[in-house]
Amino acid sequence: MIVRTYGDIARAFSGKLNVELEDGAKLRDLILKLGGKIESSGTVSLGSYKLNDHALVVLVNGHNIHALDGIDTTLKDGDFITFMPVLGGG
Repeated sequence: MIVRTYGDIARAFSGKLNVELEDGAKLRDLILKLGGKIESSGTVSLGSYKLNDHALVVLVNGHNIHALDGIDTTLKDGDFITFMPVLGGG
């Protein structure tokens, strides 16, 4: 699968990666492989961003994971996953 990262996360992962996971892997497996953490409280983080705070948008083939099965979304070969920090301004 292809992983695309933006913002601060892109610096850590060089922007675009090809990642191989076992068949039936879930998004949680990818996050852990990328060095993310899933705490017993259910808080999921990648770098300094927490998914639970909606500080990081995660898309699987262009669909927000909150409209899918969250971190339990099943991934397959050829999927395109995007990790993008939410930007704010005013």
